Amino acid sequence: MKVGLYGGTFDPIHNAHLIIAQFVKEELTLDKVIFIPSAHPPHKQVFSASSVRLKMVNLAIAENTHFECSELELNRQEIAYSVDTIEFLKHQFKITKEQLFWLMGFDNLIDLPNWKNPDKIFGLSTIVVFPRSQDRINNIRKEYLEKVIFLHKAPILEISSTTIRDFIQKGRSIKYLVPPAVEELIYSEKLYQ
Repeated sequence: MKVGLYGGTFDPIHNAHLIIAQFVKEELTLDKVIFIPSAHPPHKQVFSASSVRLKMVNLAIAENTHFECSELELNRQEIAYSVDTIEFLKHQFKITKEQLFWLMGFDNLIDLPNWKNPDKIFGLSTIVVFPRSQDRINNIRKEYLEKVIFLHKAPILEISSTTIRDFIQKGRSIKYLVPPAVEELIYSEKLYQ
């Protein structure tokens, strides 16, 4: 079995997250991609409750049988570090490093030296990066560049959770940026206003 792990705040989850996950699933012939919403990310701020972000992810992936959502990090009281999550799931699935893929964006790869035990992450999983652009490649450690899989052909959409939250605050439409069920939940819960 080959499994992709896709962590993030998903605040909110949007169509670019889903498009990337589907592309990686097909490109690397993964059996499934597991979305892992973080409760207390050490390097990011969250704007909505964990329970709401979990619900948004589940609504967004409901129609894709190859996508799952894990509550692993949401159930932890303390800060959840990626290395601990990867290690736990690797043992749970009883798979090798070559069967476990950690998905991350280019910005996260740049920031990886600031993460807890980045070298251990490389030892536990294969890191897959979907670059938005190559203009900051010099900011990445050389030894990281040699160890990751770059998906240069991935369809990169310039959609971000920050943009969506900004649109909502300005009264602009978020139609087509998020799945319809997620859009409905955002408005019904009056999120990001």
